[in-house]
Amino acid sequence: MNMTSQQYIVKSLNRGITETFTYGKKIYQSAIKKQSVKDPLFLSKLGLVGDEQAYEHHGGENKALCLYPYDYYDHWRNMFKNMVEAALFGENLTVVGLTEDKAHIGDIFSFGEAIIQVSEPRNPCYKLAAKYEVPDLILKVRNTGYTGFLLRVLKEGMVSASDYLTLIEPHPQQVSVSLVNDLKFHDRFNPEKLNKVLQVKELSESLRNALKEQFESGKKNGWG
Repeated sequence: MNMTSQQYIVKSLNRGITETFTYGKKIYQSAIKKQSVKDPLFLSKLGLVGDEQAYEHHGGENKALCLYPYDYYDHWRNMFKNMVEAALFGENLTVVGLTEDKAHIGDIFSFGEAIIQVSEPRNPCYKLAAKYEVPDLILKVRNTGYTGFLLRVLKEGMVSASDYLTLIEPHPQQVSVSLVNDLKFHDRFNPEKLNKVLQVKELSESLRNALKEQFESGKKNGWG
């Protein structure tokens, strides 16, 4: 199969507004409870029109879209008492078949009128644990590697849930999202793996800096 002909079905296109939630003694704001949208939406450099982010480190040009594979919904089904069938992890795109081992940093996809590019893995945070009342959910997500990932927008345009994600330019270095997750969460002080990841210039700058700091901290503490 020609790699540039790979297409993936979009199960749902999701956006959300910022709401206030309580988890234990913590009060926080989040737009994690996204709803699926059938009508076409404009996708800008900063994300879907009408999709909100509660905090400045969410969103931005390197994090314009969050994608989560529909393939993992069954894995979580028995764990969540309040399971939802759209935007399970607060993602904008629920996609069939495009898992972390198949997606590479820098891969470019067409989506409707837009062109998008993989920039980094999604970093699981406490809001996922709060949404499903599973205190160790962050650890479970890290251990499985079922994180989903983030994308930047190279070309703006109208998109809809009826559009396919089509791989139009696979990145030549083939550094998978799974490999980056392994470096982030497990093999944290592997210099060869770090070098391989950092060589991909399309990796988001914030994660690049975080990985460097993680490695330097490990060396300083004698963990590497």
